[in-house]
Amino acid sequence: MAKDEITDNIKNIYKRFIRILFLAWIVSFFVVVILIRLFYIQIIKGDYYRKLADSNCINIVKIRAPRGYIYDKNYKPLVINKATYQLSIIPYYFKKNQDINRSLDEISKIIKVPSEEIMEKLKESREYILEPIVVKRNLNEQEISQIEEKAIEINGISISQEPVRFYNYNSLASHIIGYTGEISLNQLKKDKDYYPGDIVGQTGVENFYDKELRGKDGVMYILTDAYGRQKEIIKTIAPKQGNNLVLTIDYNLQKYAENIMEENNYKGVIIASNPKTGEILCMVSKPDYDLNYFSGTIDIKEWKRLIRDKDNPLNNRVVQGLYSPGSIFKIVVGSGGLNEKIIDTTTSFLCEGIYWIKTWPYKCWRRSGHGYVDFYRAIAESCDIYFYKLGLKMKVELLYKYAVMFGLGEKTGIDLPGEKAGLVPTREWKRRIDRTPWFPGNTVMMSIGQGYITATPLQIMNIMAVIANKGYAMQPFVVKAITTENRRIIKLTEPKRLFDIKVSEEVINIMRNALRFVVQSNRGTGTKARIKGIISAGKTGTVENPHGETHAMFAGFAPFDNPEIVIFVLIEHGGSGGDVAAPVAGNIIEYYLRTKKQK
Repeated sequence: MAKDEITDNIKNIYKRFIRILFLAWIVSFFVVVILIRLFYIQIIKGDYYRKLADSNCINIVKIRAPRGYIYDKNYKPLVINKATYQLSIIPYYFKKNQDINRSLDEISKIIKVPSEEIMEKLKESREYILEPIVVKRNLNEQEISQIEEKAIEINGISISQEPVRFYNYNSLASHIIGYTGEISLNQLKKDKDYYPGDIVGQTGVENFYDKELRGKDGVMYILTDAYGRQKEIIKTIAPKQGNNLVLTIDYNLQKYAENIMEENNYKGVIIASNPKTGEILCMVSKPDYDLNYFSGTIDIKEWKRLIRDKDNPLNNRVVQGLYSPGSIFKIVVGSGGLNEKIIDTTTSFLCEGIYWIKTWPYKCWRRSGHGYVDFYRAIAESCDIYFYKLGLKMKVELLYKYAVMFGLGEKTGIDLPGEKAGLVPTREWKRRIDRTPWFPGNTVMMSIGQGYITATPLQIMNIMAVIANKGYAMQPFVVKAITTENRRIIKLTEPKRLFDIKVSEEVINIMRNALRFVVQSNRGTGTKARIKGIISAGKTGTVENPHGETHAMFAGFAPFDNPEIVIFVLIEHGGSGGDVAAPVAGNIIEYYLRTKKQK
């Protein structure tokens, strides 16, 4: 009996031990869970909850810094700032202890912005619940008055002053300057230095130099109650204005060039640079747009009109437009043919107005033909058949070699966003894209700068710049200097050589003289670019266009012996390059050199 009692006692003790152990495990489990939760709250999410706690008494409001000014090369202000008022919502307070739908409806009625649009902004900014979200800019006096009344009833709304861009000359140099706008959700994800509601450069130098222009925001520490209502301002740290940009363009030359395009209702491009430095003297892309549409909040109807316009006024044709280089490409082909000793200046080909490859006819622009043509006449009179025959001797491989040598197919690296590289085709490219071989007809078309080859106006101008500089091109740039608010220079753009061509000095001199004949010879196609008292050189281009009349082109430089300006003019659907583009280029070159001499 005693033995059984002992056994029972042992069993009971064991059962109690199991129960205690089980309870210990349960307690330990919950202790671990609590510890993990405390670690998560205090360590991982500590900053987040600390902000929430502090927000019950202190609200931090950002004071937007004014962007830096933008000047022309002579410090004429092109872009400044003006003060406006904006309505912001702080999501944390706005969603606290109130009927959100009712509040949204009341705000919507005042500012004429759909409540759904405001709610969408709040949803997009859910990661920034303590940051003010801008819902309406450029408030008028009536809107300000009504919102101030509602601020007593609606939590988390506030009115603040902010600087917005003002463009002194509306559309002048719009594609160089560019416009600003509220940062998008995608832009926010790419750059953590920005916050919802920030105004950033979207195009032009406003975009390319945004970090320099934007300045440093200030901060205002405001004592609030639990509903976000302001009690007093504790401390203010003033914002610091951004740095200024000094452009390479001259206001007067830019205005003169734009006026020519506007008075003749031309669409296209005018771009001029100093070939020795690469600085852009003027850059016109028409049609353009009024930059002040984007000052503050652009009207939705105006925005739709701009983006639906088939003429693409928002597109900077200088760096984003892709065109066949046309007869200006004959500079590349001619230089290559001479350098490879496939031809010399006395080599002649017969032009009868039409050239047959089997059953396919390829015409010269002069239907009656030029007769026997040597190199100088071929350039001066832009004989197509001469270059058909030269191109077939060079073959596509050499055409490609010299096109790339002259900078085609590669971006120039200009300090503007969105630059395109263009295309220099090869046999392999055509086989990959079209799944067809390269035909002699493709070579013929490429030899006069048409067919598959495309380039930006900036690249086409650089072909002429290479000849003006006797064998090299400089990298183009539009910002001459970055300065502080009081105009102290922080950074000066140093001219940078972009590339040299591996062509003999003799070939360069032959090509320079041939281009001089284009303008100065009575039989040249560019005689309408002549300037009294100034010897210039150039090349015309009349480019076939599948969408309508031919594009008119002219590229040139002056003075001939010591070039100070190189220019490219493109008039879309303009007709003949010699009749339309050449006189425009001549007028601008003359204006630039005459006014420069007067200074």
